[in-house]
Amino acid sequence: MLHRAIPAFLALLGLLPVGNLGAEEVIRLPAVMTPSEPYPVQLASHPETIVELRTPSWEEDPENIWNRPIDARKGFFQEAFVDATWFARGAKPRDFGDTQLSFQSRFALPLPTKRHPLILTPGFAVHYLDGPTQVDLPPRLFDTYLQFRWLHKLSPRWSADLSVTPGVFSDFEQSTDNALRITGHFGAMWDWTPKFKVAMGVAYLDREDYRILPIAGFIWEPNDDTEFEIMVPRPKIARRIYWPGAMDDHVQDWLYLAGELGGGSWAVRRDSGANDVVTYRDFRLILGLERRVLYGIDYRLELAYLFGRKLDFRSPTPRLYPTDTVMLRLGATY
Repeated sequence: MLHRAIPAFLALLGLLPVGNLGAEEVIRLPAVMTPSEPYPVQLASHPETIVELRTPSWEEDPENIWNRPIDARKGFFQEAFVDATWFARGAKPRDFGDTQLSFQSRFALPLPTKRHPLILTPGFAVHYLDGPTQVDLPPRLFDTYLQFRWLHKLSPRWSADLSVTPGVFSDFEQSTDNALRITGHFGAMWDWTPKFKVAMGVAYLDREDYRILPIAGFIWEPNDDTEFEIMVPRPKIARRIYWPGAMDDHVQDWLYLAGELGGGSWAVRRDSGANDVVTYRDFRLILGLERRVLYGIDYRLELAYLFGRKLDFRSPTPRLYPTDTVMLRLGATY
């Protein structure tokens, strides 16, 4: 099955909250490498002699706990991400649209070892707001953050994931302590079978509306063409599509249905000059198409329905409930 381009010691897939954006990333920690059966080898020095070799078990060689992805990158740089998101604006004074551009990169440090690395993920996003006209909001909001993430394989079946993400989320017009937010998560995954994994943990979002969220669910791959990630807070069901241009394992196309919690909290300066904190929330039902390319660039296209939208303020400003809208998101991963 096609793996993503990730470190030799990782097998990641997007689930825990990153930064302030509400976009979730789920971790899939490396699968267990099972010892191979003995296999015959002919000695070059004595062609008439046949010996049997086998891969050592985990107890004999703890390094075999990791399964190296076929397209893993060596070195400091691991991945780069770019996303463009657009919300449609409604017709009512309380409605608003948003055009977002976000950038991320991922780097790996052998701290404490290559097998238990420290992952650094700097990110930046800008939001160009269109409305609402009922209240005054700055035309732009910014997200700047750096995630420190540590993954550790505790045993052949248990994996742990810990992260801390300090960031500044504001309109860059004021620099109060409200702009600094520190998010993080702790999760554990148990490999019940090679095809079925159970995850649990907790995420600290440091948002005005949701401070803490549980992480719970399972990942099940009944076959190479179907993936179930029934996870809170981002469930996802994916099915591989076979059509011209995506028939082999080097290029795969996947159609998926997912849910997502969107939004965040930002420190802003109102037109009156007063400092405030604005918090936006929505729930997203996403239909997506993803192309996974071995040794290449992955692409994804998502169309989503946004509902349960809410815009709240720390000041006495009345909260707003924008009408439901649609979202279009394009992304690429290198």
